[in-house]
Amino acid sequence: MTIFNLPDLGEGLPDAEIREWYVQPNDIIKVDQPMVAMETAKALVDIPAPFSGKIIKLYGKAGDIIKTGEALIDIEAENQTQKNTDRATVVGNLQLGEAIIEESPLGIKPKPALTTHHNGVKATPAIRALAKKFQINLNDCKGTGPDGQILVADIEKMMQKSSEKTELMSNSSSSLPPGYEPLRGVRRVMASTMKQTQQSIVPVTLVDDADIHAWPEKTDITLRLIRAIMAACQREPRLNAWFDESKLALCKHSQIDLGIAMDAPEGLFVPVLKNVAQASAVNLRNAIDKFKLEVKNRSISPDDLLGATFVLSNVGVFAGRYATPIIIPPTVAILAAGRINEKIVVSEQGKISVHKQLPLSLTVDHRVITGGEAARFLSALIIDLQAA
Repeated sequence: MTIFNLPDLGEGLPDAEIREWYVQPNDIIKVDQPMVAMETAKALVDIPAPFSGKIIKLYGKAGDIIKTGEALIDIEAENQTQKNTDRATVVGNLQLGEAIIEESPLGIKPKPALTTHHNGVKATPAIRALAKKFQINLNDCKGTGPDGQILVADIEKMMQKSSEKTELMSNSSSSLPPGYEPLRGVRRVMASTMKQTQQSIVPVTLVDDADIHAWPEKTDITLRLIRAIMAACQREPRLNAWFDESKLALCKHSQIDLGIAMDAPEGLFVPVLKNVAQASAVNLRNAIDKFKLEVKNRSISPDDLLGATFVLSNVGVFAGRYATPIIIPPTVAILAAGRINEKIVVSEQGKISVHKQLPLSLTVDHRVITGGEAARFLSALIIDLQAA
């Protein structure tokens, strides 16, 4: 039997929620057959079977949160040969045997290399390494091998007990007072990310207006903002960067991979337009429309949500002139565009007219971006926006 652990379904995602099981215990499955739908912070993902076999046990029910690397399904392979062959394709599989192989003049032979510590536990170095990896206390493990030697099967049994205990704890803590509902999927991760962001980033927000009366009718606001962001990044390239807090190092990017914040009932998504400077206006608009549809249908690829170097949020679609947008690490800046409004303008000659104004809010991480750099970026942005 092989314990199939939840693989990393994205770039370092800590967990995922079970949305729907496609299989049940005792079902016979074929390789690549979808077994379960998992919801991450980024997308809905169907997890396929790593090999053909029989479903023995499911860890968790719909709505349960499974951490990356924890047990998800027990599968009995069709035959032992296939199981041994396919183990390496399964994230978290137990790949260590009970013997260590060494070369000798007569060929390759097994060497038990059994060690007994002062606590009386009998296990090979490989088994000890395996137990350490999965945080199994060998003192609590009953060996079923010769003279009480601990085998891989014993470690698997301990892991199964640990998973069952975790499942019970999860179920007991899931009861909430009337009127409360748990945060799930995107909103759950959003809550965690926002808390982490506020605890680490030092945000500073600058606000101003761009006079856009010179714009032609039916100008695409998002595309004009993208063009202005490119101009501003040329003026102040430090805002198109990532900050590594652990190394206290800034990575400036030569190309702009622009994250576009999109609202959805499930929460906030930020798909990324890669290398916007090399894309035509038509291609950018097509990509944005495609992302909107995929976010709506929850079909967007996790890869399309990774790698933003700067983020744009168009809050003015709904309401509000100014905002204090939250930076998404590791980026160091985010721009919010507010709702267009009209303002009375008096020219130098005393002529009164009404001009359209586009409110702008720029938040930067003050740990790595100075007030002067932020102001120059915003100035370059406005200059470009105010051009026809």
